[in-house]
Amino acid sequence: MNKKRIGFKIYFAIFIFIILILAISFYLIEFNKKNPTINPVVLQPMYYSSLNGMPVSSTEKMKSSVVGIMIDNHNDARPQSGLLAAKIVYEAPAEGGITRYFAIYDSEQNIDKIGPVRSARPYFIDWIEEYDGLYMHCGGSPEALERLKKGPVFDLNEMTNGDYYWRDTNKIAPHNLYTNSEKWNKILTKRESSKKFFNNGWLFGEISTTSTEQVKNISIDYTLDYAVGWTYDGNQKNYHRLINGVAMNEEGINLLADSIVIQYVKSVVVDDYGRKEITTSGQGDMRLLRDGIMIRGVWKKDNGRTRFYDNAGQEQKLKPGKIWIQIVPKDINIKIST
Repeated sequence: MNKKRIGFKIYFAIFIFIILILAISFYLIEFNKKNPTINPVVLQPMYYSSLNGMPVSSTEKMKSSVVGIMIDNHNDARPQSGLLAAKIVYEAPAEGGITRYFAIYDSEQNIDKIGPVRSARPYFIDWIEEYDGLYMHCGGSPEALERLKKGPVFDLNEMTNGDYYWRDTNKIAPHNLYTNSEKWNKILTKRESSKKFFNNGWLFGEISTTSTEQVKNISIDYTLDYAVGWTYDGNQKNYHRLINGVAMNEEGINLLADSIVIQYVKSVVVDDYGRKEITTSGQGDMRLLRDGIMIRGVWKKDNGRTRFYDNAGQEQKLKPGKIWIQIVPKDINIKIST
């Protein structure tokens, strides 16, 4: 009798256990019908452009095939085209009391119009060599043209390659020469072996020094009648560009920068035309503006690349985005304000 009771209890326990399993299974099935499983978000790895520190879609796109284009800054050349789309812009003094722009692009960009295109100078060749890029220009100083003949720069002079440029009849010559990405892609496709990729960028990220000053506005008086201004917009967290106090724009859109580097250089006049020799190697004083603050330090160029350091010797991080390099002779007056 005891054995029968024990057996009954065992069978009953097994029966209850099975019922519980079935009940739990049924509940889970019904719960999942009403609450479908949400697939977990898979975080994709982030890749960043070596040119301007902005996110890109793959490791391949971290490297850029660079195109550098000389852009006119004469009064008759304004407003220019293509400065808004440039990843990096260098501005340096030229003869005649004005500056000239050197705009850096990723060859994969699609840009309808860039210019007016002007002539080469040796110091701009120094900068394109840092990028191993295609150099587009129209003529140049005797020293620049002689240097380009000797190589190794992949250059595209309009004087001998007119098919890659056009003249805009709405402006007067010589301030009416233009090019675009369709034109540069033709030469890059034709001369694929000359195409190189840049992967030696600056550091990007958060501010990497505690030695900073609050600076909201800066004015660089290149000449008595040509002052470049930058003013910080605390809402947009970037800088607006001005010429002689007037906002500079392209097709109604203000020219902006996320990082501005003021690179002090030695500059001397070398001929009767007023052409200049500008020192781009070695080192000199530097000011970095980003996020409404200014960092004092030095620029150094060794191993073929210009880099920026604070006064403690720590390489500085630029803010990802648009970069403007202001090349400033030591005797130029700069005004800063908070």
